[in-house]
Amino acid sequence: MTSQELTIEFIERLKKRKFLALVVSLLFAAVGALYALKTPVTYTSRATIFPLTSGTDNSSASSALSALFSGGGSDSKSFTDDAAVNIVELAMSRTTREEVAAIKDSSRGNKTIAELLLNDINNHRSFLEPKIDNPVSERELIAWAARVLNDGLNASINKNNSFVLTFKGRSPELVSTISYGFINKISKFYIDLKREKAKTDFEFATSKVDSLSKVIHSKDNQLIALDKTTLFTNTAKMEFRVPAENLVTDKQMLRQQYAVAVANQQNASYKLQKATPVMKVLDYPDPPYDVQNKSALIYGIIGFFVGLIFSILFASIRLLIRHAKDEASRAIYGDEGSTTTIAA
Repeated sequence: MTSQELTIEFIERLKKRKFLALVVSLLFAAVGALYALKTPVTYTSRATIFPLTSGTDNSSASSALSALFSGGGSDSKSFTDDAAVNIVELAMSRTTREEVAAIKDSSRGNKTIAELLLNDINNHRSFLEPKIDNPVSERELIAWAARVLNDGLNASINKNNSFVLTFKGRSPELVSTISYGFINKISKFYIDLKREKAKTDFEFATSKVDSLSKVIHSKDNQLIALDKTTLFTNTAKMEFRVPAENLVTDKQMLRQQYAVAVANQQNASYKLQKATPVMKVLDYPDPPYDVQNKSALIYGIIGFFVGLIFSILFASIRLLIRHAKDEASRAIYGDEGSTTTIAA
């Protein structure tokens, strides 16, 4: 069979099965459109955050943002020198995700975000997704929600050294709630970290002040005791004058240390009182969101052509196999060995 004969036979078969090809193509088109319509619409929020700090808190006064995000190193993304914590790892950490999942929304029956997320996925799932059963315990529900949040969350540092947080979900209201939850938890983490550091410094400075105060009092008592024991002696002699001079010198040194310790205590107390948010939201995760949905028209057209190709291959598969056998026989035995006939 020549190529021309094959083409003619191929066209004849398509003419005989054109109705079947049309039905199959329309069926595939309907399946594609249905898949697009049943695929959940996703909403992506975006928040841009930058830190708030004073010049004394930074390692470099030339660039506050660079200093905050560098945290003493060029490759880290921390917010402060006192607590060099990578903010991207903080946002993506399991602890942060579980804390967000455990947040209760008072506007929705005081349900946790984990419960709302479970209901949202079940209400907006595609026909290929099975229904998710409610976990048996609150702990398992929180752990499941943390894994789901990890799939939709993305945290990064842009070229301007600002922190960018995006979250993708199936409900615009829940996307907003979760995004604000992450922002609040990250901010609270740095506030608590600053307060804990300031509290530790204050407690250490206070203990140092108390310790020096006790030592100064003990020196005073030694001077008083020395004065009493030398009441009827010649205090101009070295054996009586040197101990008193040494005690006075020690007391002067202790007073200097005491003054420094008191200053450190006041500084630590001021830091403890001024522990305020170290980050400010530049772009809030509010609507309009980046909406992503599959077009039923496009998927229907794709399905139509896929069905058309499938029906054409199905209608001509025997013809193509017989032609391939005929060509193989002709190549092996020559033209006289090819006796294969192709039925219409």
